[in-house]
Amino acid sequence: MNDRDIKGISRIIVHIEYILDYMKEINLIEEFNQNQLVVDAVVFNLSQIGEISRYRISSSLKESAVNISWHEMYGFRNRIVHDYDQINMNVVYDTVKEDLPNLLAQLKKLQMAMKISDM
Repeated sequence: MNDRDIKGISRIIVHIEYILDYMKEINLIEEFNQNQLVVDAVVFNLSQIGEISRYRISSSLKESAVNISWHEMYGFRNRIVHDYDQINMNVVYDTVKEDLPNLLAQLKKLQMAMKISDM
């Protein structure tokens, strides 16, 4: 693991925490769809997560942390960036509510392991 990986993981964690904070008062897809400010903030941060996962995390870390869906993160980013008008907000909402908390836990565990091995 290198410093770039550690920084990349930390940045992804921050973006996930931003998203979860934006969504903490939103409990229904209808509430999400009606709040354009939150939609835009969530979509932006998801795109950042995808970008970091693709370009700021080494191949060796991705190969060793197979429990993390690196390819799906970047693929989601591509759909957001290139098909913005066609994004299914139900998928975005479900991803945030169902997948991000688990991803956050996995990344924090990885981050802790990286810090321990770096000592």
